[in-house]
Amino acid sequence: MELNRILFWLGRTFLLCTGLFTLTAFVGVFCQDLTGAAIIAALGVTVGVFGLLLVMLSSGFDRRESKSEALLFLILFWTLVPAVLCLPFLFLGPSDTLLAAYFESVSAFTTTGASRLVPDGLSPILLFWRALLQWVGGVSVATFAIVIFAAVNQTGTGVHKSILYTLKNGELFGRLIGISRLVAGIYLFLAALGFVLMTLGGAPVFDALCLALSGISTGGLTPRAGPLQLYIPPFAATILGILCVLGAMNIAVIWDYMRMRKTRDVLRLIFNVEHRALLVIFAIVILIGLKFSGLGSIGHLILDSAFFVSSAGFQYQVISLDLVPPVILVTLALTGGSALSTAGGVKLIRILLLFRHLQTELSRLSHPSRVIPVKFRTQVIPDSAFLSIWMYFFAYTLAFGVGIAAFGVVGLPLDDAITSSAATLSNVGPLLELTLPESGLTFAQFTNGQMSVGIVLMLFGRLEVLAALALFLPNFWKQ
Repeated sequence: MELNRILFWLGRTFLLCTGLFTLTAFVGVFCQDLTGAAIIAALGVTVGVFGLLLVMLSSGFDRRESKSEALLFLILFWTLVPAVLCLPFLFLGPSDTLLAAYFESVSAFTTTGASRLVPDGLSPILLFWRALLQWVGGVSVATFAIVIFAAVNQTGTGVHKSILYTLKNGELFGRLIGISRLVAGIYLFLAALGFVLMTLGGAPVFDALCLALSGISTGGLTPRAGPLQLYIPPFAATILGILCVLGAMNIAVIWDYMRMRKTRDVLRLIFNVEHRALLVIFAIVILIGLKFSGLGSIGHLILDSAFFVSSAGFQYQVISLDLVPPVILVTLALTGGSALSTAGGVKLIRILLLFRHLQTELSRLSHPSRVIPVKFRTQVIPDSAFLSIWMYFFAYTLAFGVGIAAFGVVGLPLDDAITSSAATLSNVGPLLELTLPESGLTFAQFTNGQMSVGIVLMLFGRLEVLAALALFLPNFWKQ
């Protein structure tokens, strides 16, 4: 395992972080927060110097990396980058400890939206920083899903085949920059379009900017406290809902159909198997919500359902999905969105494949002598291909259970531990507020131990669980 190669790419990553600090410093100057801009700029210079040193000192490696090196870089990326990006939360005042600042950074960067801070008490420069971290985190999620998880077969079989992830062995790191630029371009275009439409729809300019960045990344962090209804008109909220749903869709499918540049081909987005499942779940959430809240709130319920199904978790109105039984919301949150998207959870493609496998196994029980292949999207999938999917499902369930136990150890009662584990592992932070625990628990009340457990689960959710568990295998370090 070539550690120099990993340090080299970490150095380049820190140089990219310098660009984020620089952009935020310019926003601070525009907002006339010169002190905050100076602090952000100083932090950016420090991180840039450190990254440059890593690049300069890392040499003497070939250009062909192993899958173990790619996974190790992935794990270090998700743990170290939030540590760098948490510095503004610490030095600009809202977080009084490094752990609290790291919790905020991980929450934003993993697009979980499990914030302990009150937006109304944050400066514009920090509000923009949170929104920017969510957008960059969403780009990172989609990029690694395309480049690394697809290459090491962590996304499972049956996903949409695209030229985005037709990679050769040994060129994973080389494709990171190119794929990230493409993914960033798509999400930037969609965010910019959403920003313009929300602004034209009557949303305040700064709020529209933060919400557009947060919406396409399904982040869930808002620039103001309270429901969106208080400061976002219905049309702007509808645009935000569409952005969130697009963020939960398969980025490879979106890119392939954007390249066609034909209006009729865009409609084919709906016929993708994952997107159809996403729309079915969307309809189910609406119907369940109508049963508990009534027809009078159907407009608000549609918006809140779009926010929830996409794993963003925004709330347009306080009373809507709050009336749905928590067990239903927890189950749907753990299900997640499309495989190559910013949404969290198990991912729809895995659930669909497991149900198809279950259907085939039941047919084999009734006809033991028949050879019944598993077919999915006109493809015959061998039984061996389902091993990684079942293993992932088992590992995810195990992580969920261990998370519940860990939250219990650090002082949460069972009901709160279940919701907290589901919210952090599935990267749907607003789930905690939606389920309205009887204890009134919020992330702001988390102790140091509870924040530590939440951080680990949020990172596990973005590391696809199996990648993190690979660290504990001796063979992983021998490759």
